[in-house]
Amino acid sequence: MFLHKFGICCSEFFGLLKVLFQIIYGSWKLAGLSKPRITIFGGVRLGQKTKFAQDAFELAQKFVHNGVSVITGGGSGVMHAANCGGISKANGNAKSIGIGVKDLNEGPNPCVQEYFELEYFFARKWLMTRHSQAFVVFPGGFGTMDELMDVLTLMQTKKIKRVPIVLVGRNYWNYFMMWLNNSAVVDGLILKEDLELFSVTDNIEEIFTIVCKECEIFLSIDK
Repeated sequence: MFLHKFGICCSEFFGLLKVLFQIIYGSWKLAGLSKPRITIFGGVRLGQKTKFAQDAFELAQKFVHNGVSVITGGGSGVMHAANCGGISKANGNAKSIGIGVKDLNEGPNPCVQEYFELEYFFARKWLMTRHSQAFVVFPGGFGTMDELMDVLTLMQTKKIKRVPIVLVGRNYWNYFMMWLNNSAVVDGLILKEDLELFSVTDNIEEIFTIVCKECEIFLSIDK
């Protein structure tokens, strides 16, 4: 009776409870991952021999070797490459972890060191955005764009702390940048300074430098 008074059926109520417990469990798992932590987004359809996958491998390798933990979705494509790069240089508490979503028929990639699944995409995004000190976004499809836009919106509206967002692949993101500059900004839908929320590059060393600078700031504050 109490639930029906607010228009909530039992299945919805228990669904909400399940999400709550999954987020609590996920937060507990990520709390055991050494800081600083970065999240790597990217497409599941990119083969391991593509340049972007190779760059993701190299970047995650450098991060983990230097004590920065890596979070991915734990699946194939860029996530697979990043987890493989991370495990190749696993050092102490710094490692790579995968957060999957149920019923995607993909399962964890063979390189993920720790992996757990959630019921919903929004729960995974909530965990990633609250536990990361930087975001590196490789080319991808709808899922990658959804994750990128979610992070940008949260930073634009100051719902999470502003941290580096780096888009990898100038050619891939070129039309996205053109749309933002020539339509979204011109039509007054976003501000010109909103474009300063992220950077675009092809240079792995530049990405590493940008992220590590933020990680150093984080560590100095977190002491």
